[in-house]
Amino acid sequence: MTDVREVPRREVTGAWFLLLGYAVLLTGMVWDGQWHGDVGPDDFWTAPHLLLYTGTGIIGLTCLTVVLLTTWARGPATGTPSVRVFGRFTAPWPFLVGGLGASGNLLYAGSDLWWHELYGFDIAAGTTPSHFGLGLSIQVEIFAMVMAFAVLRRTRSERWGLALAIGLATIGSTSAFGMVSELLLDWLPGVAPRVLGLTAAGALTLTLVAGLTRRWQWPAASGLAFLGVQGGLALFAPAATRWYAQAIGQPMRDYATGLPQVIIGFPVTFPLIALLAGGAVALAARRGVGPLATVMGIGALAGVNTAIFYGVVGLEMNLPLTLVAAAALGAGTGWLGWQCAVLLRGLRAPSAVVAVAA
Repeated sequence: MTDVREVPRREVTGAWFLLLGYAVLLTGMVWDGQWHGDVGPDDFWTAPHLLLYTGTGIIGLTCLTVVLLTTWARGPATGTPSVRVFGRFTAPWPFLVGGLGASGNLLYAGSDLWWHELYGFDIAAGTTPSHFGLGLSIQVEIFAMVMAFAVLRRTRSERWGLALAIGLATIGSTSAFGMVSELLLDWLPGVAPRVLGLTAAGALTLTLVAGLTRRWQWPAASGLAFLGVQGGLALFAPAATRWYAQAIGQPMRDYATGLPQVIIGFPVTFPLIALLAGGAVALAARRGVGPLATVMGIGALAGVNTAIFYGVVGLEMNLPLTLVAAAALGAGTGWLGWQCAVLLRGLRAPSAVVAVAA
């Protein structure tokens, strides 16, 4: 007998709203980074911050709505594996994780407001406890978005949703992965911690989509989604920064170039690596190569790409040492990405057809 796990429509709709919320959040976060570089002074109530917290609000309300609808649903339990919260609420795992991330984000938003009022404006992201907490909370929201689409993957549109979620996640993970790597790996001589952090982010997202779909098309599609997201943000953030600075009477910095910071926030060559990753998946399937060797190779390739890109950009580092460290870390993160994909595939039944409950 085939085990068919229904995916209730509330979870399908919720996944798309998580994607929308994170897209809004990421737009605000990239705009805020551009603002800090080109203008500087800000406070809690600037437009980029409000856009960021609007995205968090969408994520939080979506998760709350799905949890309440799941709790009130009648009939036999269906859908994503859930957990009981406070003995009363039934929370599907992706929406429990997203709700926790959104709660943490808003909590640290309050501490960010307090920090700005106490110490002033123009504080670089990542240097304060509030910004560090914000980065980690946002990363939890990213995990929730990917988890929600890991449950789906039934139709082409849902697989494209997963590809877009991976593209968004790759760019959005730069904050948390960059901060954690600088905190933990700054002691390595000659190796740029940021390169290692972004290596881990790229290797994890690529091997996740490869492990979830087991098809060559979707790593390549994730690279295409990344290209669209990065290109759109590169057009939006500098233009929005100039417009907003004029609107509130703030001068641009004398040295501001107006170049989109998101272009160097993550290697623009990532789509090429995603395409090569798709080719590696297809070749491995044809030649009978084991999946672990394939994803570790993809991870190592992501590491080499990251190191070379930032070497060309001019980031201070010992390039040979960083190449070796990035390739090794990428291979290890590729293995981790495959293991995470195996766990996430368990969120839905291994059946060919999954019914959608009205």
